[in-house]
Amino acid sequence: MSEIKEIRIEENGFSSHHFDVHGEQEFIFHIGKHRNVSLSITYSGKDAQVKSRFICEEGSQTHVLLRNEVSQMKMDDVSEIYKDAHLTLGYLEIEDGVVLADNKVYLKETGADAHLMNVCIAQSKKHYHVLCVHEVPYTSGLIENYAVIKEHGDYSMEACGKIVKGAHDSASHQASRVLTLSNQQSSEVIPLLLIDENDVKASHATTLGQPDENQLYYLQSRGLTREQALGLLTIGYMMPITTVLDDEKLAAELKNEIETKVGLHA
Repeated sequence: MSEIKEIRIEENGFSSHHFDVHGEQEFIFHIGKHRNVSLSITYSGKDAQVKSRFICEEGSQTHVLLRNEVSQMKMDDVSEIYKDAHLTLGYLEIEDGVVLADNKVYLKETGADAHLMNVCIAQSKKHYHVLCVHEVPYTSGLIENYAVIKEHGDYSMEACGKIVKGAHDSASHQASRVLTLSNQQSSEVIPLLLIDENDVKASHATTLGQPDENQLYYLQSRGLTREQALGLLTIGYMMPITTVLDDEKLAAELKNEIETKVGLHA
């Protein structure tokens, strides 16, 4: 049996949550009607299976930055978004641990809107499945994935936008950018669009490849080491996560942490 913890968000504003997880645990974040909230959530620990539920009621505006610092993690996330509600859900993975993650979002009522962002540095196994389901008309979903794959990294991203029959005037878009820094790595991106309705908008775009050697040469000619040059290119893939929460201090802290991680700071 998993341990269940419910967090009800009834006040506007920012809140931070840090959970030391172990075994099977479930967290339910319930955002009340017409609330405008920002959540910073961190999971830490050694070995865990975590279920996260985000219930975004009518008219709510929710921005979530979810950080995983568990050394071996299996994640199962489900979000439900109701009438005229918006959810921005950003995942940040820059630790070395193994991750298997499923993220499902259901746009339940008209006007529901989701923006899903996954940002990671992979030098171990990191496999993701992302699904955004448009259940009714006039809904929109955007999936963005950014990854930097280092030596021994094993990265897989399957991202799917699904528009069911009857969900007309909906929009499902996705984009993935993957930078590979070694020949000793494995990376794949599988973009899927499952469309069962005619009057919709849908698109996907993917780029996957190694750094441009001309760019690296130019940066090194300006006095940077190769590691610093690679770090500078890497930053471009990581920085979108700093925009998830509208908090300048947190954005600056994240930027500094990521720059340190990629070797730009001593």
